[in-house]
Amino acid sequence: MTLACAWFGVLGRGLLPLALLAWAPAAFAPPSTTWTEPPVSPEVQAAMGKADAGHPADLIKLADAGRTDAQFYAGVMLIYGRNGIPQDPKKGCAYEEKASSTRADAMHLVGVCWQNGMTGAKDVVKAEAAYTRATQMGFSKSRCALGRMLLGEPGTGERGIGLCKESANAGDVEAQLVVGDAYFYGRGVREDHGEAREWYAMAADQNSPQALRRLGEMYAAGDGGKKDTKKAVALWQAAEKAGDPLVCILVADQLFSDLTGGKKPGGGTYAFKGGVPVGDLDAIESWYQEALNRDPRPDVRVRAQRGIQVVQNLKAAAKSVSVKK
Repeated sequence: MTLACAWFGVLGRGLLPLALLAWAPAAFAPPSTTWTEPPVSPEVQAAMGKADAGHPADLIKLADAGRTDAQFYAGVMLIYGRNGIPQDPKKGCAYEEKASSTRADAMHLVGVCWQNGMTGAKDVVKAEAAYTRATQMGFSKSRCALGRMLLGEPGTGERGIGLCKESANAGDVEAQLVVGDAYFYGRGVREDHGEAREWYAMAADQNSPQALRRLGEMYAAGDGGKKDTKKAVALWQAAEKAGDPLVCILVADQLFSDLTGGKKPGGGTYAFKGGVPVGDLDAIESWYQEALNRDPRPDVRVRAQRGIQVVQNLKAAAKSVSVKK
């Protein structure tokens, strides 16, 4: 992985409301794009390395001298923050504005800046213009970024979903998630969970952790199509392997429910044909332990602790019966 690509590994969804897309390296060579990220000069590469070590002065100096590549990366650094370097979105957006005449990725970020008010005030007209221009320059991520904006505005949902579908059909996993969400929640389009399920499946096929989790939830509930809890568990396990810690509790609860005829951990009694399946309980306990260790949500920690206690009680009871025999 190049140094330039590594910089984009720190950028993810949700850092800013609505507009942010996942800026993984693939975002700079999406399917059907006509724009290619220009090479980074050795001088700027060296300055980026120093910025990674907490010393951004060289990168800022090159940006101030009018180096377009330095302006772009300095803008990214200041908009999102980098290795302890404080954020300065307004200055970062100014650098992206300077780089945007020749860089489609910078023009895209200009749209992000205007949409989120990072220049001082939100301006949806300027954001739309920037996304449109970035799309014309070949940066396909901007097409669905514009589409997301339109999905949130009255009377423009059809145009917005159309733009995101173009990117989604071209293989853009983030656009597939946007379209899935639009149909799932009825954002700008008529709510249709069957349609949402199909778009989530497209993103899941590309190993998107978020899509794998959501699709698993739909299979588990029979939402938008047939119910299949085994398929749900398989999707969640794939999501966990792809780096999603939020599915551990879902796997644990579903496996427990499948073992106990639909019951969740709590009070009462449990019946098992042929005796308590201790091996299955060990597997379930390990998933609850993973949820306890990795899932940051307080309510999930409570659920995981309760699940572990119930499973341990069942195993202790099984051991007691075995000793008595």
